[in-house]
Amino acid sequence: MKDVVEQLRTRIIEAEPAQALAQAQVYGALLWAVDLDIYEAAELERCLVAKCAPVVSLPPAGGGSNACVHVVSEPYLQGGHTRLMERLAQMHGEPVDLLVTRQSQPQVTERMSGFFDHVVVAQGDDPCSRLQDILNELSRYEKVILHIHPDDILATVACGLLKQQRGKQVLVYFVNHADHVFSFGASVADFYFEISAYGHYVDKKKHLTAQKSFLAIPIETGNAKAADAASSHEKLKIFSAASAAKFKPHRGLDMRPSIIAILKRFTDAECWIIGANPLTNSWWWWVKLRYPTRFFIRRHLPYNEYLAFAEQADFYLDSYPVPGGTAFAEQLLKGKRCIGLVSPIQGYSPADALKVETVEQLLASIENPRSSAGVVEDVVRVNSVESVKARYLACVYDGKCSENELVAMLPWTGSLDFMKSSGKITSMIPTDVFDALCKIDRALAIRTLLSYAWVPRIKIMIKVAVLWLRRLRG
Repeated sequence: MKDVVEQLRTRIIEAEPAQALAQAQVYGALLWAVDLDIYEAAELERCLVAKCAPVVSLPPAGGGSNACVHVVSEPYLQGGHTRLMERLAQMHGEPVDLLVTRQSQPQVTERMSGFFDHVVVAQGDDPCSRLQDILNELSRYEKVILHIHPDDILATVACGLLKQQRGKQVLVYFVNHADHVFSFGASVADFYFEISAYGHYVDKKKHLTAQKSFLAIPIETGNAKAADAASSHEKLKIFSAASAAKFKPHRGLDMRPSIIAILKRFTDAECWIIGANPLTNSWWWWVKLRYPTRFFIRRHLPYNEYLAFAEQADFYLDSYPVPGGTAFAEQLLKGKRCIGLVSPIQGYSPADALKVETVEQLLASIENPRSSAGVVEDVVRVNSVESVKARYLACVYDGKCSENELVAMLPWTGSLDFMKSSGKITSMIPTDVFDALCKIDRALAIRTLLSYAWVPRIKIMIKVAVLWLRRLRG
């Protein structure tokens, strides 16, 4: 696979600007989907800035001394990344604008209007015309806050062109939402915001010239409370909620032994997994067969039902081997007893201090729950909206950078190589990305397909075939 992306990179360098930009987005999407130990492309970004400079024009500067715009590739109605952007926008003491570089559904645009003074969606039928439109919009501002998708090369090149002409008259702040994967933006950021300890260590593999500043993921902490000493429920109820992929066994790490040990030790306990698919997530089937009346899987619960369900549970068990991010800390602040195994992916909140190394220690943490009062205080200090706001505004308006508090308070036992495939690749490539790669170079697409394990390879082939059939009929 590394040979494929290297050949694609060579094609980008040799291509005309419009083709180079389109191919670079595919390049970024491939590295976003497949961990090849490549996390930035600063040199390629600078090459594209130089390549595109002759085909665009930079408008005159405009806006006030603190004029600020947030930039997103595509906002969504749900999801933590859009929510983080909304919260940061609300922290400004002045109105701020939003530029969408790709698309925004009408209902999403309407929601964004509640957080931003003006919302603009970039236009253009080809990469160069869209780049020009993005550049036209960005030229009105002196502060640019990037929340872009990892493969958003147009926003990155636009910022590079803007900085090439204006230098420090425009400042770019990169919010590292997807801090565990590849991302464009390394060459254009003046300030690089860290949201976790994990991202801090990944960034050491990047060639960054930006100043680093700790942000953290903001969590509502207004009604934070530590868990009660004992349960008042007749049956012990333990639940975990995350996307299905976070529960999937990987590299020998598996959540099922924990579930089985809990149900075996505590004979009146129920365990619930919310977010998994009981039909396609086959690794759960034998657990369900073994404990049909005490182990339950739900693909989805409406939000109000989820809140009511969580209220009745005794323990929140974090997903494993991939943790649920701030979901663990959020349940802790609601007064829930939180337990979990230490994951190779770690460092997203001080709540990680409650996790243990072994299944036996996990059982002990259920039998004799630890006091969580001190950890709750740490979460409030690090992740509260007020704390994040203070760090964020100090950096954006005063240029003051904050040290990563999670790195300081949590011992690092993680692995940056955990998500890499040990053999054939298993992480899926989006269908539209593989389709675009086929149009660029069919031989490279075939080589990419052959680098996959059989099951995901067949899935990709089926999805692309369906896409092509729809195109023929449409």
